[in-house]
Amino acid sequence: MGSTGSGRFSDYSGVKNTNTAGEGGGGGGGASGVDKCLQAFSCVLEEVAQCDYYGQTMAVPAQGSELSISLAGRLFAVDSNGTKVGALPTSLNYLAACLASGVSYVGVVKFSASTPVPTVEADFVPQES
Repeated sequence: MGSTGSGRFSDYSGVKNTNTAGEGGGGGGGASGVDKCLQAFSCVLEEVAQCDYYGQTMAVPAQGSELSISLAGRLFAVDSNGTKVGALPTSLNYLAACLASGVSYVGVVKFSASTPVPTVEADFVPQES
């Protein structure tokens, strides 16, 4: 299972979008008046079997387990000890800027299964500092 995204380097944290309004590439966009950083979201985590949590425990976190989001080159959901549980889809890379601006995210495991493929789905809500 691969990541989702636009296939551009701007999908990854640390790469700035150099397009501006009127120069093509969709960099301008319209203002919706909604701050995406302050919206709750759900996602299925990626690369669960390759992350530290599964590697150390050979299990996935139980439903109801608390998670948070950490930026370590890529956005990861981590447990209360900071152990990587799974990567967030690249479509959520805008959250890196949200984290940098002081917004943090608390999540809970909504669904998890070890077979046939280690899978974790989680709900996250923003916490303003």
